[in-house]
Amino acid sequence: MMAPMKLLAVLACVNGLRPPANTPLARDTRAEYSKESAGPQIDLLAKQHRMTVMSVERAKLEVYAAYAPRIAELEAQLKIKELEAQLAANGVAPANGAAAIPIAPSAPVALPDVPAAPAAPALDFLEYAEIPKTAFKPTAPYKSAIRSVKRAIGPDAPGEICHVVMTTEGKLPYVEGQSVGVVPPGNKGGKPHQQRLYSIASTRYGDDGAGDSVSLCVRRAVYVDPETGKEDPAKKGICSNFLCDGSPGDTVALTGPVGKGLLLPASPDADIIMVATGTGVAPYRGFVKRLFDEKTPANDAFTGRAWLFFGGPTSDSILYPELWDAAKASKPDQFDLTLAISREQTNEDGGRMYVQHRIVEHADEIFDRLDNGAHFYLCGLKGMQPGIEAALEEVCDKKGLVFKDWAKALKKDKRYHVEVY
Repeated sequence: MMAPMKLLAVLACVNGLRPPANTPLARDTRAEYSKESAGPQIDLLAKQHRMTVMSVERAKLEVYAAYAPRIAELEAQLKIKELEAQLAANGVAPANGAAAIPIAPSAPVALPDVPAAPAAPALDFLEYAEIPKTAFKPTAPYKSAIRSVKRAIGPDAPGEICHVVMTTEGKLPYVEGQSVGVVPPGNKGGKPHQQRLYSIASTRYGDDGAGDSVSLCVRRAVYVDPETGKEDPAKKGICSNFLCDGSPGDTVALTGPVGKGLLLPASPDADIIMVATGTGVAPYRGFVKRLFDEKTPANDAFTGRAWLFFGGPTSDSILYPELWDAAKASKPDQFDLTLAISREQTNEDGGRMYVQHRIVEHADEIFDRLDNGAHFYLCGLKGMQPGIEAALEEVCDKKGLVFKDWAKALKKDKRYHVEVY
């Protein structure tokens, strides 16, 4: 009798995963706005609320669906054990070691109907007619709060890069390719710290589609003394360490948004060629989510091709690999990813592989696309720009072009976008 009792206990635990019957969804716990936010703000909040409710419902259904096969298996086993117990109580022994009343293992077990998870909702309530202008300045920043801080690279990658999500309550509108400033707490020499600008790593709808958050991709800046080989805490990055050490609920002073030089093309059929190392990939995450992942008007209209060149020291250093895989799966003919892993790959000369080597390898296709209206994006540390532009100049020389004139023409046409820091 012990085995049936154990199965009953297991089944009782598993049944806790079923969606509660006739139970209303949990109420949204975000703070309500006053009547002063009436009009368009009320409509935005209503849409954000619906998005949150749908996200919770979808997640609950997905959890139940994932456990449904195991629930069926346990119920079948319990059914057999119950029959065996009844037979034993009536003095009937199983024949030849088999249950007197066999139940086929493959027999379906009746389960409650589980509706399919709803499709991702269409997102169109933040389609701006104009690029959002700066809403908050360092002297009067927006008081945001951290929602989450997660390591964004693998455990074996050198250093630390974090994905930081913060609230906006819809009060700090932005679009993909813009930046926000973070004013770290404290002061230096009696004066408040200067703001630090970060490229936004989310779409205007945020990571959850509610349109009330902003995400950043932050590398923790540390200083290692070349003589001792040890970190010097006095010289660590003030803002990056503040963000990477943050906890949900911590207050963050935000400014912005700023920037118009790294926006997506106005034409939906233009190709985009994106080059980045490390956290320079942040704006491209917003690009790819908008064009491939979210159900936005931009996704529906996009007929061009997106090509990402990403460089990092190890495979574990690749940021947001799941998004790139999903983009390729959703539109195989419209997304390409080319990696340059410096400590694991070698170039044609036997040295370490960097992004500029990949550009030279694919020079003909890159220049063909640019000749046909593609946009070229370069984002990352200042130290990467000379190598990238030297590679482009090398290709120009081979093609009989003058690099400065070639680049000047692209910039005049607003198709050469650079943001380095």
